[in-house]
Amino acid sequence: MKIGPITERWNEGERDWSFVKDPTSDIERWEQETGYKLPPDYRKFMIRFNGGRVFPRRFHTRLAKGPIGPYDNESDITYVNPISSWKSVESHWREETYGTGIPPQHLAIASAPGAIQLLMSLDPVNYGKIFAWCHTRTPWGEEGNNILDPVACDFTTFLKSLFSGGDEDFTSWRTPVCDKIARDFEL
Repeated sequence: MKIGPITERWNEGERDWSFVKDPTSDIERWEQETGYKLPPDYRKFMIRFNGGRVFPRRFHTRLAKGPIGPYDNESDITYVNPISSWKSVESHWREETYGTGIPPQHLAIASAPGAIQLLMSLDPVNYGKIFAWCHTRTPWGEEGNNILDPVACDFTTFLKSLFSGGDEDFTSWRTPVCDKIARDFEL
């Protein structure tokens, strides 16, 4: 697998990894304040990379096929774009983007094109599981916002399930700077 950095501000300096903020103290503070503990595999990934643009990046979800808001996809395949930085994850947790739309006890950990967000469950029954969710500001549980599509049993399994769409997919993921700064990583 490969990963390219994302930074706190759009195009702040994705020239090298020095622009990526270390989220360790923010994650520790959040865990202390909320009483939740991140699943170890996700926590390790976030402390190491603080999100990022991964390749391969494609995955299957039933939510990707058919009309999703203004989008109409012909395939059940979509892609991660990107795995969110901790700052973004925490912003969603504070209901700054979708209000009460995100199901309780779930972190918005990544986005996909169109209206799909990837959520990680923190509830005891589904702890660590990854779900696809069609984002909306409609409160969770109301009509039209009551479906989660299971994607993986945990973060590592999700990353291992990602696959490539071939040369064209790699070319669209890869920016010129990736030749210099994208890192190989193993799970």
